Amino acid sequence: MKVLLLHGSAPSANGMELAESAEKLGHEVMVGSIIDVSSDVSQEGSRFWLKSREVTDTEVCFLRSFGPGSCEQLTRRISMIEHMEVAGIRVVNPTYAFRRARDKYSTQYTLQAAGLPVAETFTTESMNRAYARSQEMGVCVYKPILGSMGKGSLKFDDHDLAYNAWRMLSRLGMPLIVQKYIDNPGRDIRVFVVGGKVIGTAVKYGEEGKWKTNVAQGGTMVDEPVAEEIQELGVRATEVMGLDYSGVDVIESPDGPVVLEVNGAPGWQGLKGATGINVAEKIVRYVTGG
Repeated sequence: MKVLLLHGSAPSANGMELAESAEKLGHEVMVGSIIDVSSDVSQEGSRFWLKSREVTDTEVCFLRSFGPGSCEQLTRRISMIEHMEVAGIRVVNPTYAFRRARDKYSTQYTLQAAGLPVAETFTTESMNRAYARSQEMGVCVYKPILGSMGKGSLKFDDHDLAYNAWRMLSRLGMPLIVQKYIDNPGRDIRVFVVGGKVIGTAVKYGEEGKWKTNVAQGGTMVDEPVAEEIQELGVRATEVMGLDYSGVDVIESPDGPVVLEVNGAPGWQGLKGATGINVAEKIVRYVTGG
């Protein structure tokens, strides 16, 4: 099978593991940046190139990132990957589901509409409205709408500090995503789902004195038992988002489990280290039928 793996400006360890696993399983693999993909539409049909090499006969495209760029550049890339789907190439994760999972606002209302438990989330472009709502919430968290690995997320106990942050972010043209802070036992849970099945779970603990549990922020994944209820929540969240595979983060609040995030391009180095599971191989086997 001819496989194309597209990363952003640079490949990640996770993306390269996908490519290596596909090669070991006998597939023909090309790896490159989505920035370097060109396309053509004519009466004769659709064609695609990675740099100067034609990849129109690709059967599966693993999409790991839309890459950095302007609104116009990202719009072209999203349309181009959808164009691949229209032309008969299987994209994993699917273009729109991938975009929706990248967008924290879209993720929240999609999960909520399906009846899944989510954190109270307020979105606005008004620093005054954000300030008023953060006062109502008490302790709150700001999250970048396109953030990942916990980068850029800020927790506020002081509303005046929050106001200064809202003012600065507004001046930079950033939308304001304000989320009510959820009291928790100092951990959250990663549920990794592939093809509608849980292939692995781990409990994430943050560094002492820190509220973030992301491995990229110094957190640690530990192989501990995870309740069936939480595993089922991970599967349901993945299905609702329309993803072939995902890393679902669930937090244990005083009122029950809450879905924090559904990642359409999840990392798995922490999970692999904690459990020994070969996540990349499981994804490739599911997608290619091998």
